[in-house]
Amino acid sequence: MEEIKLKAAVRKETGKGPARRARLAGEIPGVLYGPGTEPVPLLVKSKDLMEVLYHEGGLSALINLEIKAGREKKNQLVMIKEVQKHLLKDMVLHVDFLGVARERKITIRVPVVVTGEEKSEGIKEGGIVQHNLWEVEVECLPTDIPESLPVDISQLNIGQHLLVSDLQPPAGVTVLNPPDEIVTAILAPRIVTAEEEAEEEEVAAAPEAEETEEQP
Repeated sequence: MEEIKLKAAVRKETGKGPARRARLAGEIPGVLYGPGTEPVPLLVKSKDLMEVLYHEGGLSALINLEIKAGREKKNQLVMIKEVQKHLLKDMVLHVDFLGVARERKITIRVPVVVTGEEKSEGIKEGGIVQHNLWEVEVECLPTDIPESLPVDISQLNIGQHLLVSDLQPPAGVTVLNPPDEIVTAILAPRIVTAEEEAEEEEVAAAPEAEETEEQP
């Protein structure tokens, strides 16, 4: 996976007040976590962080974080652990980074992307695609994280499905979900019976009847 560069500075002040002032100045407070190390409070430019979040890799992107502490600088390979957003506004309030090592495997969730819909005979016959898993958990080195795992439904007919065991992760990537878990399926179209149609017509006609009775 491609590495993204991001700059950060060690925060001198913590708490709600300094965090609020940082956001007004166009910076986002954050914390760097890592195995065997104390958490490090950071500040990153809001504009730079948004570019990372909207990058193709998204939250699973590998980030080369340049951390400035006074006159000293050091680089740390990280991933985004968590992003806190405002409940109403499209605004990032806080970000947590997780330090990783190139030679140490990590566990991460990767999106599943369905392909082959335009060729599926099941869909051509009116079948409906049901997505059971939108992402799966995988184990791999940080540099081997796939942006997504494709699942091809072009050969599926109505009533058929694909399991986790049908996924084909790249070399070095292990899917941790149960192999018999259903990823996606093509269901038969729902057939509306004459009785159901009659019931729907009765429900639709009921308000009209009430309005007619209320008129003088």
